[in-house]
Amino acid sequence: MSRTGSIRTARPGDGQAIARMHLENAAYYRSLAPDSFRTPDEDGLPEAVEPSADPDPATLELVAEIDGEVVGYLGAHLIAPDEHARFQMVPYLAAPRLWIDSLGTLQSHWRRGVGSLLVEAAEAWGREHGAVVAMCDTWLGSPVSLTFWEGRMGYGRRAVILEKPL
Repeated sequence: MSRTGSIRTARPGDGQAIARMHLENAAYYRSLAPDSFRTPDEDGLPEAVEPSADPDPATLELVAEIDGEVVGYLGAHLIAPDEHARFQMVPYLAAPRLWIDSLGTLQSHWRRGVGSLLVEAAEAWGREHGAVVAMCDTWLGSPVSLTFWEGRMGYGRRAVILEKPL
């Protein structure tokens, strides 16, 4: 990150900035695939994404701040070992896993290392909590996110989510 930047735990008061990023990212995806994405309701969005003053210890919310402005956000949570893991084929089901729910940066800060630092901080937090794998999902049609996850962060494709409109 450039200038005076840091990664910190999200806190009450960050909701407005997180909502702004969410709307900006939604507009980007909607421009790529208007039938697959929509513009979220703005009314009440800052309150809906406002970080809790007393977060669940199995969740993580981080923000990247540069010169006092929130320019990136990451939300993640731990998935506990599956109680039936001994009957499953997939080995990592027997251990805690880190699931990255959401990652976003202001477009003005894309490709400046903000997302990388957020993900690296989340991975470190996951390891500290016993996670053996970090996972996320992303839209295959995004030229930005696949390059980031696979090329920059070293994530590999494990599964494919299939959908069929009904």
